[in-house]
Amino acid sequence: MTLLDHLNFWFDSTPEAIALVTSHEHLTYGQLARYSDAVAAFLDTENVGLGSIVPIEATRSADFIIGLIGIMKTGAAYSPIDHAYPEKRKAYIVEQTQASVTLTTVTQSSNDVNVGNRRTVSVASLREKHVREVTLRHLAPSDPIYVIFTSGTTGVPKGVLIEHHCVEAFVSWHNKQFGVEPSTRSTLMAALGFDVAHWEIWSPLCAGGTLYMPDDETRRDIGELMKLFNRERITHAFVPTVMARDVVEASRPGPSALRYLFTGGEKLNPINTDHIRYQLIDYYGPTEATIWATYHPVPSASLGTTPSIGKPVSDTQIWILDEQLREPPRGEIGEICIAGPCLARGYLNNERQTAEKFLPHPFESGSRIYRTGDLGKWLPDNSVQFLGRTDDQVKIRGHLVELSEIEMAIAQQPGVKEVSVIATSPAEGGAREIVAFLIPDNAVVQHGDFLARIRDGISVLLPDYMIPGHYRIVDALAKNANEKTDKSALRTLFEQSVESAIPRDFSNIRDAVERTVFEIFASTLGHADFDGTRSFFEIGGHSLLAAKVTAFLSKHFGLSLRITDLYTHPSVAALTAEVKRRIQCTEASSDHTSPEVLRNDAVLPDDIVFDAGFDSRRLEHPAHLFLTGVTGFVGVHLLAELLGRTEAVVHCIVRAKDRHGAENRLSEKLAQYKVHIDTADMARVKLYAGDITEPEFGLAPADYAELSMKVDVIHHSASAVNFIKPYAAMKRDNVDGLISLVRFAAAGRTKAMMLLSTISVYSWGYWITGKTLMREDDDIDQNLPAICADIGYVKSKWAMETIADQAQSRGMPLMTFRLGYATYHSKTGVSASYQWWGRLVKTCIELGAVPDLQELREGLSTVDYMSQAVAHISKSPFALGKKFNLIHSGERNISLKGFFTRLESYFGYRFKIMPFHKWRDLWKDNGDTPLYPVLNLFTDPMHNDKCILELYQHTYHWEHSNTSVFLEGSNIVQPEFGEKELRQYLQHSISLTPD
Repeated sequence: MTLLDHLNFWFDSTPEAIALVTSHEHLTYGQLARYSDAVAAFLDTENVGLGSIVPIEATRSADFIIGLIGIMKTGAAYSPIDHAYPEKRKAYIVEQTQASVTLTTVTQSSNDVNVGNRRTVSVASLREKHVREVTLRHLAPSDPIYVIFTSGTTGVPKGVLIEHHCVEAFVSWHNKQFGVEPSTRSTLMAALGFDVAHWEIWSPLCAGGTLYMPDDETRRDIGELMKLFNRERITHAFVPTVMARDVVEASRPGPSALRYLFTGGEKLNPINTDHIRYQLIDYYGPTEATIWATYHPVPSASLGTTPSIGKPVSDTQIWILDEQLREPPRGEIGEICIAGPCLARGYLNNERQTAEKFLPHPFESGSRIYRTGDLGKWLPDNSVQFLGRTDDQVKIRGHLVELSEIEMAIAQQPGVKEVSVIATSPAEGGAREIVAFLIPDNAVVQHGDFLARIRDGISVLLPDYMIPGHYRIVDALAKNANEKTDKSALRTLFEQSVESAIPRDFSNIRDAVERTVFEIFASTLGHADFDGTRSFFEIGGHSLLAAKVTAFLSKHFGLSLRITDLYTHPSVAALTAEVKRRIQCTEASSDHTSPEVLRNDAVLPDDIVFDAGFDSRRLEHPAHLFLTGVTGFVGVHLLAELLGRTEAVVHCIVRAKDRHGAENRLSEKLAQYKVHIDTADMARVKLYAGDITEPEFGLAPADYAELSMKVDVIHHSASAVNFIKPYAAMKRDNVDGLISLVRFAAAGRTKAMMLLSTISVYSWGYWITGKTLMREDDDIDQNLPAICADIGYVKSKWAMETIADQAQSRGMPLMTFRLGYATYHSKTGVSASYQWWGRLVKTCIELGAVPDLQELREGLSTVDYMSQAVAHISKSPFALGKKFNLIHSGERNISLKGFFTRLESYFGYRFKIMPFHKWRDLWKDNGDTPLYPVLNLFTDPMHNDKCILELYQHTYHWEHSNTSVFLEGSNIVQPEFGEKELRQYLQHSISLTPD
């Protein structure tokens, strides 16, 4: 069947029923039939028929609907041209259709379409003409019904040609799915040149219902639109995404005729729908797949469910595929591709672009598949999550970032009505910036406090390189003709705001030093929207930009400034004072922390006591475990191991605004790190939104009290891992956080603690002790002089072990696991994005060179080996009080040189071995180098003018007899860094496919 078959049925059977209501007239089905006959008769005299395309200039009038039906009756396809389009766009569309005649619904207007010798006729002049008989063409389902012109990537509109069967199949499915019938009263809200409008038109008319066409003033005014819904007792309505929240919020809880509110066209932010009686349906789909491809009944935001675009409509097929049109593992991100009878015939007059986008189906011979350019992934319920456009992927500080992921994180925050995120480089030579445009849901919100809450909220959801550097609060987001966010206009708006923010005088600058510091802040950030007291890291700064600031100032003033100096003195005023002090006393920069400071911090408060004993059988058969750091690379793998090796309920603290946010964070990490936990095991995971550094973890008192009486064993995997921040910036998360956990271990009943530490607590002590071997039970204090000059992370881990040992001496059952470097997972090749080792591998491959660092070992291991070892050993009562070095032994404990030698041997890479300083000079001034964000590890002198990487040469060999004894007979073996494992690592973590 075709749409015309459906229409003719209602023309014949209910000619007196109201078909169309506009602000000026009501038309019956009989009138629609008669008036459209007149249009068809005229077109027939113009030799319009099968194979023709008739452009029709559209206004919100009955003539537009009459014209569409008249064109269909001739067998031709129609091509709507919105009256509001620019004249050049109108002319281009008419030219592309090669039409001999054009219809218009505009009367007495200078904007009528007139191109060359093409005749333009108004529908109004035709509809009242008497027609004796119209010869109806027989339409085949494969005949074209319309050509919709959409924006093209080249800046030229592209015409999408849709066949009759595509529209008929979708309209029939929609009408059956949502109960569209003769009593239906439906609206036409979309722009008339937008394909969505043509679903709105044909859905009620093909079911014998009534179509209401509000004028522009009504459809754009929420108040007037709600009056229309109520007055006309509308049952089915569509609104663009931008209006959906406002319509829902304006809906009253009482009785309403409205049964379904449809929306679509853009990503829908969470909406609270608890108070409405109708169902909100979110549609997704490109024009090339006939209007809509998926649908999703929208749950209320109060439920905190993962955003989704739902499941396929009708016979549509959805595929998630990679660049090679292969299916990635379930839950991984890929391109949304569409197949099935819904696909357009192609692009009008553009065979090349048709062939590029409509490809042979990789799994079904003889079929086609359409690449949408949209990113998505499968969710556990077999629905699809939309994750933005492939062209919304941008490189930020060496990371590939999805702007839509940032938008979703911001949209989850309280008080956010709408958000759009762009990436731009506002200043010449400046780094690419992330900018968030926000519409608060409260007009009187205090902007400073509001943005501070946004930053805090998303900081637990996103890595630092994805945190926007700039925020703009606006009254409305710029929209294009199809009511979609116009990101180009937002980019222009931001650039204009930056330009206006740059001061034209420096009257508030006190001297030349402060002016230099201010200027480098402004030029690096790309704006000067700050005063001398604001922290660099609160106004858009991050580690990569910090490296540029300190490098410039060091060279300009002849000083040695470190990135850590900017963390310690983060404002213009503070850094200016520090630079002046350095100039006057010529004191070298130092991140050295005195032993007294570390020892004073590493003191367990006297009020923490362990009065109760501990039954070691609670280790072997724990009922309740408490796991921190579950969203980390090690923590999420440890969760899977604990669930697999015990029957315990695992309680987890996650930094999030509520439990639903915690669930979403964990789901995202499980998918990101390809960790599979079946449904039955996940039922034993209990998540809490909290923070271990807060009193009682920020939990409700009843929850904290209950956990303190339930938990048997604490697995402390949480840790702030950062290679740049000074110790003072790491202390709260790592040192204070552990003290809070020890207090919890003593509360209620005594709990055992499994402390995950690092092999780096031995530091580069070789240069101090002269020893080559460190045993598991050796006192780490002998390495304290080295630790005091190491990075802040290592200092904090030394303090943590010292505090844990004190707790053990007071009665806390303890095991300490010193993890090696969690390079990747041996089965999947996945690693954590923050790791510096991956940056090193990428840089050396790009350069074709490696530094000549002698016997530098990081304790390279795999996350699966270490998480298995912790989960296994932690169940043994005989392991209490012991420390375990979780590293590889002998030849498996490979050095930096050994790692790259294997890449050469396995994959044919060739690396030139260069003196360290010459190798470093190849990239240290290039901000796009993967290693640049951790430049300080390679430049900052820590001891005897050597940087930390140079000091870690001749690394200790680490004895691990405790580990060997307790893993004996467990089938947990040290994995090989073999060809298969390294190939997966390069593919999944380094984004390289070796030959």
